[in-house]
Amino acid sequence: MRAMQFTEFPSSKPAIHVPNWALILLFIAYALPGNLGHVPWRGDDALHIGVAYSMLREGNWLVPQIAGVPYMDWPPLLHWLGALSGSLLGWLLPLHDAIRLGGVISVTALLVFLRFAAREIYGREAASAAAMLALGSLGLLVHAHEMQPQVLVAACIAATIYGLAHMRQRPVRGALIAGTASGAAFLAGGLPGLALSLPLWAALPASEAECRSRAFLLAYRHALWPLVLLVLLWPLALAIWQPDYLAVWWAKELADITPHAGHLQRTGALGNLIGWFTWPLWPVVLWSLWHRRTSLRAFGHSLPLLAAALSLGLIVTTGAMRPANVVPLLPALILIAAGEVCRLRRGAANAFDWFGLITFSLLGVGLWLAWSALIFGWPVPLSRNVLRLLPGFQPSWHWYEVLLAITLSIAWIIAIVRLPFFQLRGAVHWALGITLSWGLATTLWLGWFDYDKNYRPVANEIARQIRQQDKGCVATLDTGDSQRASLYYFTDIKLEPGAAARARCPLLLAYSTGQRALPSMNPGWERIWQTQRGRGRLMERFGLYRKVGNQSEAADQSAR
Repeated sequence: MRAMQFTEFPSSKPAIHVPNWALILLFIAYALPGNLGHVPWRGDDALHIGVAYSMLREGNWLVPQIAGVPYMDWPPLLHWLGALSGSLLGWLLPLHDAIRLGGVISVTALLVFLRFAAREIYGREAASAAAMLALGSLGLLVHAHEMQPQVLVAACIAATIYGLAHMRQRPVRGALIAGTASGAAFLAGGLPGLALSLPLWAALPASEAECRSRAFLLAYRHALWPLVLLVLLWPLALAIWQPDYLAVWWAKELADITPHAGHLQRTGALGNLIGWFTWPLWPVVLWSLWHRRTSLRAFGHSLPLLAAALSLGLIVTTGAMRPANVVPLLPALILIAAGEVCRLRRGAANAFDWFGLITFSLLGVGLWLAWSALIFGWPVPLSRNVLRLLPGFQPSWHWYEVLLAITLSIAWIIAIVRLPFFQLRGAVHWALGITLSWGLATTLWLGWFDYDKNYRPVANEIARQIRQQDKGCVATLDTGDSQRASLYYFTDIKLEPGAAARARCPLLLAYSTGQRALPSMNPGWERIWQTQRGRGRLMERFGLYRKVGNQSEAADQSAR
């Protein structure tokens, strides 16, 4: 088949693109701060690092677990990557940093395949635009610096789009890439991952007459081999060695992908979430849809538009309303915006550029002022407000962190002064601005974030209290996966969830967040220790209880 070109987006002459060496340096400055240099933080980071750590510690790579308890929420691909990087680099880095490099692999794959897909669809200049827009995306920032399966799902979506686009020139190779990517999407995200990637295969025949030929359609059979292998390999292994886990996991997958109308009753909150998460992509995307409204069925639009529709449909009708669930929407929006941002009129390009310049310059100044207020007490009113946010925090600083922050700030000033006007300058400034802001936050403010998000001190205190009792197993009540994973990672203590464990174990750890008090306990439980941390909606309470009286004696007899 002859190569087909999407002629609606011809490359500018001469093409303007970001050199590979500059992109690599920028990616290093973006990806490594925040992924290295701190212990697992509460939330998804601690949770998925804990699952990978359990693989290394327990030696069971087939069934994801948290402290010996099967984990059903995600298939194991990200945890395999984390456990593999941990086993290879754990001698060089702290184990949690080595495991978190598995997440860096996901971010790298996302960026690489977005560049490939944009180049295949829109041209070389759009490849640079896609990379800059990805690095400048507000929603990707936090999740690119934690162990997050949704980032790996997004990378698989981008790889699927690239493989399908590549099929127009090399059908067999493109089909193999698309099939492998869709199969990996299943291993990364389960049935939702498959639902986000597999329907994209229909975009080519629907939009291009030449893709409906018999020879082209037969090329899809090459995609089936890696797809079937990756989709069936893990479930077949479970069916042989862990059939009970497979049955429960499959039922949960079907329940998770079943549509519900809960989000439609909170359209305001959903719109706000998608709006800030996809900034600054969505204004450019809306302009592109309006500007190209007469040719939306063309290949260059239909493939990313179908990907966006699938992701948006899944976000609106399934799962919980949380930022991480919006990540799979980003690849499609980045590609649509990359095709348009290269061809914005000069006024629109300047507005996009200046908005980013002003935003990140003010944010950088604000971060420096707040750090000065924290360390030196000036400005005084700001100092009082900053210290009030985290009671008990003792500020400190290290010269190398300040030196790195100064270097980033100088690089930002040089970029403002020296970067000439060209069509991608706005996208470049957004990527540099996000990198500057994150770099300042993870150097000047790393101790602040670590104090608020680090479970090590409370885990060590819980472990000390438990070992003082010397009572055997410890049950949990309302303790989340992140807390159980953190306690296991830091102290090797395994908490046992479920009613059966509460009936059997002589100790119980209870947990609550926000304004909720610790759960009410039945008679026969005595609270022996309690602590709280944080404030407002982020307040957390831990309470340790032990059985007293007849219940404790019955538990001891049962243990014997």
